Amino acid sequence: MWCYTRVLAHYPYVVMVAVLIVSITSLIVTLTIGDKPSFEDPMAGFEPRGTEISNRLVAYTNLINNVNNVLSLTPFPSQPQSAVIQHSHNKLSVTRMGHLGNHSAEENLKQYHRKKRSMSKQFFCDVPDGQYSKIVFHSLSDNLLTATSIHQMCAIEDSQLHSHSLFQKYCLRADDTEQCCRSLSIGNYIALLTNKSRCQDITDHDVKIVDDILKFCSVFYQNYSLADDCDARHSPFGESYSDCSSIPPICTQYNAVYNIFHFIADSNFITSKSSLEFAMTFLPVLFHVGSQEKTLDAIDLYLSFEKGQKQFSNVEIIAADFGVKYSLFQHYLQKDSTWLAVGGSIIFLAVWMFTGSIFLTFTTFLAMFWSLEMAYFLYVFVFEIKFFPYLNLVTILMMIAIGADDVFVYSKYWHLAKKKRNNGTLEKLVSDTLKHATLSMLVTSLTTAGAIFSNLVSPITSIKCFSIYAGTTIICNFILMITWIPASVVVQEKWCNFCFVNSPKIYSKYKEYYRFFFEKILPTFVIRLRYVWIILLGGLGVFGGVVVFHYPKLRLPTSFKFQVFRKDHLLEMYDQEVGYYFGFERALEENTPLLPIRIIWGIQETDNGNGLDPHEKGKLEFDPSFQYATSNAQIWFLKFCQNLRSSKFYQRISSVEYTNCFTEHFKSFLEQPCILGRKGYASCCNESFFPFSKDVNVHCMGEYIPRLIKTPYLNYGYQSPGPRFTNDHISALIVEFTSSTPFSYNYYEIKDFYDTINQWVTEQLVHAPPEVRNGWFISDLKYFMIQKSLVEAVPLAFGISLAVSAIVTFVTSLNILITLYAIITIAAIMLVTTAALVLLGWELNILESVIITVAIGMSVDHTLHYGVAYQLSPDKDRGKRVQCSIIHVGNVIFMAALTTFLPGALMMPSVTLVYQKFGIFLMLIISISWTFSTLFFQSLLNLIGPQGSFGQFHWPSLGCCSMSPPERVDRTIYTMSESTLSSSSSSYPYTHTSAEAQEQDPLTESSKPHFGPSQYKSGRHHGQTLSLGSGPEVYPRPKLLSESDTQKMAGSEKLFVQKQTVV
Repeated sequence: MWCYTRVLAHYPYVVMVAVLIVSITSLIVTLTIGDKPSFEDPMAGFEPRGTEISNRLVAYTNLINNVNNVLSLTPFPSQPQSAVIQHSHNKLSVTRMGHLGNHSAEENLKQYHRKKRSMSKQFFCDVPDGQYSKIVFHSLSDNLLTATSIHQMCAIEDSQLHSHSLFQKYCLRADDTEQCCRSLSIGNYIALLTNKSRCQDITDHDVKIVDDILKFCSVFYQNYSLADDCDARHSPFGESYSDCSSIPPICTQYNAVYNIFHFIADSNFITSKSSLEFAMTFLPVLFHVGSQEKTLDAIDLYLSFEKGQKQFSNVEIIAADFGVKYSLFQHYLQKDSTWLAVGGSIIFLAVWMFTGSIFLTFTTFLAMFWSLEMAYFLYVFVFEIKFFPYLNLVTILMMIAIGADDVFVYSKYWHLAKKKRNNGTLEKLVSDTLKHATLSMLVTSLTTAGAIFSNLVSPITSIKCFSIYAGTTIICNFILMITWIPASVVVQEKWCNFCFVNSPKIYSKYKEYYRFFFEKILPTFVIRLRYVWIILLGGLGVFGGVVVFHYPKLRLPTSFKFQVFRKDHLLEMYDQEVGYYFGFERALEENTPLLPIRIIWGIQETDNGNGLDPHEKGKLEFDPSFQYATSNAQIWFLKFCQNLRSSKFYQRISSVEYTNCFTEHFKSFLEQPCILGRKGYASCCNESFFPFSKDVNVHCMGEYIPRLIKTPYLNYGYQSPGPRFTNDHISALIVEFTSSTPFSYNYYEIKDFYDTINQWVTEQLVHAPPEVRNGWFISDLKYFMIQKSLVEAVPLAFGISLAVSAIVTFVTSLNILITLYAIITIAAIMLVTTAALVLLGWELNILESVIITVAIGMSVDHTLHYGVAYQLSPDKDRGKRVQCSIIHVGNVIFMAALTTFLPGALMMPSVTLVYQKFGIFLMLIISISWTFSTLFFQSLLNLIGPQGSFGQFHWPSLGCCSMSPPERVDRTIYTMSESTLSSSSSSYPYTHTSAEAQEQDPLTESSKPHFGPSQYKSGRHHGQTLSLGSGPEVYPRPKLLSESDTQKMAGSEKLFVQKQTVV
């Protein structure tokens, strides 16, 4: 330690150059070799890996995707698989509302919509479709169903969208014209029903006619007799499948009434039958499926639309959906970086004001940048993690918010060390400052890094990656704070005294207020009102506990739509709120499917991919013990399917189930009577008996599977249940039935579903033959898997973080009472912070889970600083110790809180949710933490804090058994030359207060029981002292000073003693 101190004191440039070499080298390597992070898919990594359910889902996904093409649908590889795949893909399924199936492509979309346009008349090119771009209007008056409001909506479309070149490029066009098709809007439907050519021509009388029609026909829509195909000429499929004979023709003409109720008007309009509050317009452009160029053009079109006017006299645009929400994420992420720069600029000014040094401020920000950059180098090249989620960008905001805190601490201790009467050498200044500042910086870094690293217990990829990167950044920052910053301070002291600001005209008034607040107002405020703060803030903590654990509680997410932008953004308004107001969107959410029951054999339930890379899911691992063709296995499979059908959780939804249980249907196929024309397959009829031999199984599957594939409306493919082959061997088998449990976002309902069926399958497999005993159950549990990971991982991470904080607090203070009060304060901070988030409507999602665990690390810092300062105070009276702690570290804690609060406040205009929510969190946690640590924790210490050595532990002395005499302690009082102690302290420009002058020596000396000897040898050997001259000189042992002499020397501030050695 002493050698390092000498290097810092005499050769600070060596340390700075070494840090620069390491930092610049890692930066060059990163820029030249490393790949640039991509945030095009914000949902990437938001899934668990390594859990039981996630392993099964990954294995099942690899199975149905036929990873590495190792499987076949048919038993003989000679049969062309391309024909099988083509056959299954040609069966394009279309929902009632015009949505395409999962395997649609852009060309299929074009053909599909072209077919629909050919079936309709010339007024509209198509019927409403959820894949079209959409905008939602909101009434600023009582009703949108007026001619004035409708004219405004039509004008907005024309001016902001239809006239745009990109809209003209991609809009759907009628077959016989080059003009873009009309928008599917309330205005155009009124024009259609009143024989007007465009919506600008309609009158209030036309609106009244259509309004009367809608009121009259609403009963048919509400009783579900009115359908979207009652008018066959304008139905989605060109023909009618519904019985609409009892419905008046005026209600079925053009299917206009149905489309208005189901797509255009909000659902409340049907029930109120009076006012139309929301209206949707479907634009004739499709951006959901397309090339990269089309996506970029869609982004440009939306951004142009977003810049336009949103509010008019009668209507406003409240929501939109252009199908480019996730594609826009990277654009807004870059745009919001501006607010990071603004926040950094504000913190730069704050650090400059506190330290008074532009040089130290500049090196501080370099340290923040080097921390982020070196952590990224370690993340990519040492840890070899390829995936860099956007959640990691929160680390930048975190560093801006807390990166300067340690500089404030170091500057404060440097200031106190310079004012000590016996700190005359630069080595001694550096040594004293490092001794105490390093400990303070270490404990705060440990608690913050510990809280962040505790998130490693989470199985969610993005959370793990954030934990690694952010935690590594905190460690790198600490290393720089004990190397780069001390060297910068010494360089500042030696050569850059001109770099600081110390104008009395600027600071004199500020210093007076500053000193008065922290010396007089704040200590008095805390001490005299201690009972008030304990009762008031203690009660607030109890209230927070009620909110978090009783009502309304911290709830799991209830929406499947992933939010990436702030709530009032047009795209999020549609997804999170407004979209549900319309019938077609509500139908998608309310018509929940029944959960499937899938049991897999032949594939091991493993995830051998990279758990820190969501794009690397590994490959299939086969179960070598699986043998389907044995007699025992066939008999057991048949009985298993029968048992499953008779269970209480099975739901039959079709009279014919061809592929659900392969053994049942294959057995039925082989038991059919023999007929002519089945050449080569004579044994594949009732000539064979169950269980079938291996040869019959393989041979007859060659006939059965192709017939199954060609079955109309079956859509047999790799996602279908049934066998999978490797050559002529069944390598895997999927048995799938439908359960009686509908899909739900309720965690406990799905948990009960999974536990019940998983236990039932496990019990069945216990009695299975050994060759089929390794099956496993899975269902559509992706959403439940995320909920389960959050429910299990967050409390564990919370507990680990709290335990780390408790251990660090005790090791630092070694006082049981201070540790106890600190943990109570931290718990109260966490409860109040979490309660505030709950009342703000936050749910326990992925970002929120990270915030809750990180909050512990950030809430302990202020309390810990106050606790250590209280303990180091030489006074015995509780009140004076509290006053001393506030005077010594109150200003540092306040500046640290301020520089954390400001970046959070500056992120409020951000569009991206991650920046906005973390900004809210920073403001909440730092405000609550400062309030509780300053008022509640200090009040507890003032009322029932430890006195003397009560509850105090001590580190064991390493020299307790040593036979050597005790070391001599140097108590030399040095002259403070102007080269060492300037009239204005760099790194801390404000002159010390009277209270600080009285307490600065005890602050150092009283640390001896906890941190080792507090006095320092002034030379390399115990018998030497350092002068400020050319070298050390040795003086004989003098006589001891009397007590009165010592008091006189201590009381005279102008006493000049060049060398007086005291033993």
